[in-house]
Amino acid sequence: MLIGRRIREVVYYGLEIEDQVGAWDFGDWHMPVMGVELLLDDGSPYSAVWDCMFGYFGLELYASPMTDHVTVVQPKVGGSNQWPVTEHPRWAPLLADPVTKARLVWAEGFADRQGSDGPITAPLALRLDFPRGTVRIIAAMEHAKGRWWLGADEVIVAFSREFTSSIGYPASG
Repeated sequence: MLIGRRIREVVYYGLEIEDQVGAWDFGDWHMPVMGVELLLDDGSPYSAVWDCMFGYFGLELYASPMTDHVTVVQPKVGGSNQWPVTEHPRWAPLLADPVTKARLVWAEGFADRQGSDGPITAPLALRLDFPRGTVRIIAAMEHAKGRWWLGADEVIVAFSREFTSSIGYPASG
């Protein structure tokens, strides 16, 4: 449903981190934490948020606004839990054109929160391709300097293949 459509707005949803200037922008990647809302050319919202429908944590895509899925979206003194990034230099060139490819990237190997005997397969990321580049919205978190957990209860946005390779993201995704 995203292919051939233009994304007119991108909004990140987080916790307290957005109050610290630049704390979410790490160049090749961003850390919204809770999720990303995409507003399409006709105003339709899509939300990419970490959730646990398939097991422990993964990324899930909904054809609805983030406020349907994240209950901590409340304005607070001195800030907000949401911030627009549409004009950010990493997003703006991509949004000039419609989405050419879109797919959920599934990965195996996540631990099941129910304690099953084997790994489970769950959605890890939403990959969006544009004529000028690719963006991946990934359920992942850095748990130590340079060490990453994929399928975590945080959301990051990656803009380069070099970065995704460095965190162990599947080459096929």
